[in-house]
Amino acid sequence: MAGTAPDQRTLLRDGLIVDGTGGAPRQGSVLLDGGRIAALGNVPKDAGAAVDCEGKVIAPGFIDAHSHMDFFSASENPHHFDSFTAQGVTTFVAGNCGFSPFGFAPNTKYRSLLEGSLFKAARETIDWDSFAEYRELLGSLGLTHNFVHLVGHGAARTSLSGFEARRLSEREHAQLLALLDGALAEGAAGVSFGLQYKPGVFAKLDELDDVARLVKRHDKLLTVHAKAYSSFSGTYPMIPFGRPHNLKAIDDMLGLARRTGVRLQFSHLIFVGSQTWKTVDEALELFDRAIADGVDVCFDMFPYGCGATLLNTLLPEWFMARMPGALHNPLARARLRLEAEVGFRLVGFGYPQIQITNASCPEYDDHNGRFVPDIAARVRKSSFDTMLDILDKSNAQARVLFHDYYNDEIIDRLMQHPAAIFATDSWPELGGHQNPAAYGTFPRFLRKARERGSLSLEAAVHKMTGAAATRFRLGGRGRLDEGAAADVVVFDWHDVRDSVNDTGNASPSGIEHVFVNGQAILQSGELNLRRGAGEVLLS
Repeated sequence: MAGTAPDQRTLLRDGLIVDGTGGAPRQGSVLLDGGRIAALGNVPKDAGAAVDCEGKVIAPGFIDAHSHMDFFSASENPHHFDSFTAQGVTTFVAGNCGFSPFGFAPNTKYRSLLEGSLFKAARETIDWDSFAEYRELLGSLGLTHNFVHLVGHGAARTSLSGFEARRLSEREHAQLLALLDGALAEGAAGVSFGLQYKPGVFAKLDELDDVARLVKRHDKLLTVHAKAYSSFSGTYPMIPFGRPHNLKAIDDMLGLARRTGVRLQFSHLIFVGSQTWKTVDEALELFDRAIADGVDVCFDMFPYGCGATLLNTLLPEWFMARMPGALHNPLARARLRLEAEVGFRLVGFGYPQIQITNASCPEYDDHNGRFVPDIAARVRKSSFDTMLDILDKSNAQARVLFHDYYNDEIIDRLMQHPAAIFATDSWPELGGHQNPAAYGTFPRFLRKARERGSLSLEAAVHKMTGAAATRFRLGGRGRLDEGAAADVVVFDWHDVRDSVNDTGNASPSGIEHVFVNGQAILQSGELNLRRGAGEVLLS
């Protein structure tokens, strides 16, 4: 057992080893030597500094398969990551939904739009021009966790045409592909689409197909925030009683994968609004049929019935294309009001499901955490007018939690699906109400598996470790094996759970130790920040 001296090794002694492969748990110990797992099973008790794991689970560190923490990693404040450490996360797959802090044209005149994204509060300015320069910054700051980076189609497109609602010119189209190609060549693991956000909402299928073919040539992954997640959405033509728009969005992305052969990751499969819940069976059948036909597709999910986004994702494409002037145009407002009333009824979603987490404007910041009808009553306006006023005052930057994404039965079904991988899709809000997923996602998955019997312990751990590592080709991670990276979490299977409070930032229980590349960043439930513990994992 060559390597460092025993007092510089860590022995996780006498726990229940759940190795991330989905295989049966077994009793034993795990020896960490430097950044690697040196041995596991029947390990001598004097092999290293011992951590008593009797009655506890020893598992691979959890991989957040859909994250937006890449902007926060460029901040000088490592405490942005505290809530993720406390729930056992060791690796983030970042750059999702078309947003990434690189992949844009140098000297773009639209840099302010890139800096004013959904994650702008993490760092006010972007002081680099490439993936390589961004990685240099991360190296100088020191990462506390591991990162896998996707390059955002939305970031690249924004740098060329801003938020203009049009096709790219031939020259811009070629530039777009060149920007994405450059980031992929520098080690980005794939490309992400954000087709409900500007400017991705304006991209046509032929543009998306060309991006997919580029990703296919690099043999990497394409992740997609689809154009609709509700049965009726303004991002498609507003024709009532036709094919549900969320199913059309799945059709479009599976069709893209069939045409191009790209490996496809469908982001955060959700069903917004109680009427949309009726489409769950057909949605899963679409994925099953595609997989049976040889399409390489998986989806990620989170275990809460709410999710964080921007308030403006409710707006139809035509209205977004006319922003900000449309907010003050009586005819545009009247049309939007009518479409909202029809759409909300058809979807089973409305103002009572919209919670303002961070209004991002002083006029409404006192209302953070409240739902739109409550705010409307307090400011003596209609819910519609209140929503548009918040959009106007915040320059369309207000953040929200939308509720009624699904119920417990739907979450169970998705958790059990062979193509499902677990993720948080969350980030810390620097003000206002928090998304509970940033604090409790992985403990909640484990609690649901234990209490509802939706998955076995080993199956649940596999979906948050080995399955994600395989999907993103993270060799030597997501599993406990000799020579594998020493990303490890120790938790109490009988006690692990998320918690709930009025502000969304309740800490979970049951996560006891977290190691990133062999360095302890959580010990006996207490944070132990280690800059330099993490690394960028290049593809």
